[in-house]
Amino acid sequence: MKHSALEGDVGWFQPAEVLQLLQLAQATGVLEIERAVERVELVFDSGQLIAARTTGAAVRVGEVLVHRGVVIPEAVELALSMQQDQPGERIGQMLISAGAATQEQVSEAMREVVRRVVYGVLLWRDGRFRFVPGEAARPADVHLDLDLDRVILEGLRLADQRRAS
Repeated sequence: MKHSALEGDVGWFQPAEVLQLLQLAQATGVLEIERAVERVELVFDSGQLIAARTTGAAVRVGEVLVHRGVVIPEAVELALSMQQDQPGERIGQMLISAGAATQEQVSEAMREVVRRVVYGVLLWRDGRFRFVPGEAARPADVHLDLDLDRVILEGLRLADQRRAS
């Protein structure tokens, strides 16, 4: 079992507080947050959020690209079917290789997916978290340049809107 440097209950320490602490501490590692139906991993490098993974329902890069009108749904479906023959190959990279999307379009779609994962976690009021320091990002993780403070503020604003409606 990996040694955790920080762990606790989401009921006591809100996800936004934990994210800000890791940013201020310039932490490198993986923040694992779990509740009954979902597990999220947020990867940090020197206090910067660089990747996110979730077992829960999340919007995917292909969906974002289709929604933005960058690619047609059939291109994503084709890439998904080709991915079955090429396990580990990322949909975004396949769309770039096929000329269906640019690197910047895929990177922006990936930033949107990570933001949405974080926005969802900011709403959690139950569950557990633990931070495992020193974890390296997986080779398949794309390092994203996100302003974590802005993501947290936007997520909290969206959460307030949901509670008010």
